[in-house]
Amino acid sequence: MRGIPRIPDEEADADAAPEQSEADESGPPQEEETEAPVGWVTELPAHSGEEEEEEEDEPSRAPEERAGTGGGDTDPVTATDADELAGHLEADGPVVVELDGDIDLDGHVQIPSDTTLIGSEEGAELTGGHLVVEGSDNVVLTGLAFDTGGTAVAVRGGARNVWVDHSTFTGGGDGAPLEVADGADHVTVSWNHFQEASSALTVGGTDDEPGALHVTVHHNHFDGTSGHHPRARNAEHVHVFNNYFRSNAEYGVESAHDSNVLVEGNYFQNNELSVHPAEEDPGNAVARDNLLVDTPQPEIRGEVPDPPYTYELDPATEIPDLVGEGAGAPD
Repeated sequence: MRGIPRIPDEEADADAAPEQSEADESGPPQEEETEAPVGWVTELPAHSGEEEEEEEDEPSRAPEERAGTGGGDTDPVTATDADELAGHLEADGPVVVELDGDIDLDGHVQIPSDTTLIGSEEGAELTGGHLVVEGSDNVVLTGLAFDTGGTAVAVRGGARNVWVDHSTFTGGGDGAPLEVADGADHVTVSWNHFQEASSALTVGGTDDEPGALHVTVHHNHFDGTSGHHPRARNAEHVHVFNNYFRSNAEYGVESAHDSNVLVEGNYFQNNELSVHPAEEDPGNAVARDNLLVDTPQPEIRGEVPDPPYTYELDPATEIPDLVGEGAGAPD
């Protein structure tokens, strides 16, 4: 990450279009950006240690080893089709699976705890189904391309410590390609490219109980998608920073059902609406230091605390180049 720590809590000037900066070629390459997660995935839920003690068959691990590490430094195995992937995911212990080529998932694939799925250097495109992170702990999905025609990744069932990074989501049908709901907690969504979809990302639902859904959304490219970037419902804390919102026909970020959403340092370009609380069952929404180009001012409501983790903001003027070039699965 580059930039300055914690920009002041002041509203940015949205009346004039900012000058575009040249891409920062002096910064670290993309692969260095993915070495460690940033955001809520780094803050372990207080109850995780208690649940680990109840699992007699599960090896003892220090808490920091279950925060966005996935399979860790386990030797990777390769999967080129859905059967190979399923076989690797049935193995005991941490696993790192490198996906290679076009893979038809043929339905849903459950991702267990302590798992990393990573695209190969040649690329990995997943079609025909979706990945389900249900009740699992410590999962990393990175470097993947999804074109499933519906939900591509569902994080639910109390899943926690999940990091979705540097992936490309195309399409989505009637739903969002990425869904985080049903008590999922401590999730980071970073450096992804969403395109050719009416929705992008949903956090929570009307049936979610308060207290969970701590989610960070940073350095994603919401490229012509209509809404849900995210739409938050019953979310305890959603932090949306340094994203590139381009030509979003409905809205950028919505806070509903008493969610707490902090939106800062983003670049909104040609959007119908940047940030707003829902008209019915609104949540709290705080917006600061965003740059708005051909986009109305955000609508704010209530108060939202700063997150407890350490993070740095890139200057909003650099976001179109930085995120436009760096987000998504590697070509």
